[in-house]
Amino acid sequence: MSITVYEVGPRDGLQNIKSFIDTDVKRQLISALYEAGLENIEEVSFAHPRLVPQMSDAEDVFTGHGAGLVMNRRGFERARIINVKKINLVISPCETFSMKNLGKPHSEVVHDYWSFMNGYPKDNVRVYISMAFGSPYCGEITEHRMKGMLKDAALFGNTVVFSDTIGVGSTDEVHKWVRMARDENLTPALHLHHKGDESKPLQLIRAGLMSGVTQFDSSIGGLGGCPFAEGSGANLSTETLVRHLNTWGIDCGLKETDLNKALKIVWKIQTANAIAI
Repeated sequence: MSITVYEVGPRDGLQNIKSFIDTDVKRQLISALYEAGLENIEEVSFAHPRLVPQMSDAEDVFTGHGAGLVMNRRGFERARIINVKKINLVISPCETFSMKNLGKPHSEVVHDYWSFMNGYPKDNVRVYISMAFGSPYCGEITEHRMKGMLKDAALFGNTVVFSDTIGVGSTDEVHKWVRMARDENLTPALHLHHKGDESKPLQLIRAGLMSGVTQFDSSIGGLGGCPFAEGSGANLSTETLVRHLNTWGIDCGLKETDLNKALKIVWKIQTANAIAI
């Protein structure tokens, strides 16, 4: 089985850091990740600079190769001006989170996406379902609610990414959501957070592998967390994911030692931010 490690550090990983990271440093990090062998990287988001100041230099950071997160028409227009082809969208079964993250209830989010994404190549789109395994605002996610989410996701992309935004997912839910995604002819992927113990997301990785999932998100150095979600933990680190995949004898095309250059840049970013605070 060949596995795709999808790197989200440059976007999801950096967005929560308060002190502004120099554009050149961001580009150095992205370059080091490509040098390590990663082929799929979410490089930037096109959020409003007032809401996510760390991403205000997205046009200057984007290398021409990776993906960009888009949350509205204006973000999509910005992405297309610089020829971003790989687009990530986000929806959520939790209406409170949808309002916090996107400023609109889910039905309006879908209508808004349709107004500019209709006809866009679905192979170039990943649709993230945030709070897919539960929310501090609305509790557990029912199968009925998830089925509706998957039908909406299928309007825009061929890949759906189940996001455990607050680190509460179970292996049973992984198996269930993956099965439901396939029922909608969607390719399932996992994006996992944790609250200091990476063994939990690794259990869900194993459950995903057992269900035939071949795409897993991770963030170099475990950077990240959602600024609009109460209790959002860190991302599963890329180095941990790669180390375990290799130990399990699963081909991901990467070696943990090849990530050292990128990890050194992450360490410098973390050190500078600690001093700034």
